Amino acid sequence: MIESKVADNDYPTYSIGVVADLLEVHPRTLRLYEKAGLLFPSRRGGKRFYSRNDVHWLQCLRRLIHEEGVNISGLQKLLQLAPCWEIRQQTCREYHCCRHCALKGNSSYYKTQRRCRQRGNEKLEESIDE
Repeated sequence: MIESKVADNDYPTYSIGVVADLLEVHPRTLRLYEKAGLLFPSRRGGKRFYSRNDVHWLQCLRRLIHEEGVNISGLQKLLQLAPCWEIRQQTCREYHCCRHCALKGNSSYYKTQRRCRQRGNEKLEESIDE
């Protein structure tokens, strides 16, 4: 049992302070990302805990913000175009991690997903043509 948790990249292991140190950011920055809906850490005893996948996701966010110049609002819009499991290449640990996961229980989920993907493809094609 212990070995499976250690090997599980989705198991929430790291506290907010440890993750902030690893990424060289202030814990407030991580709370800001959470408030913006870019990240959903697990909670135990009122404290936030992050998995290895969460840390990797945060590294991706930081790279997009600092190297690519994407702001938080831009990231939010990008995340609305695709479900989190396509972006993160992992399954959702919690259904509230994105609006697509929240719809999973809904019978119109698959129709919604297909329409969203079609709209996203159309917008991508329009931007390429311009």
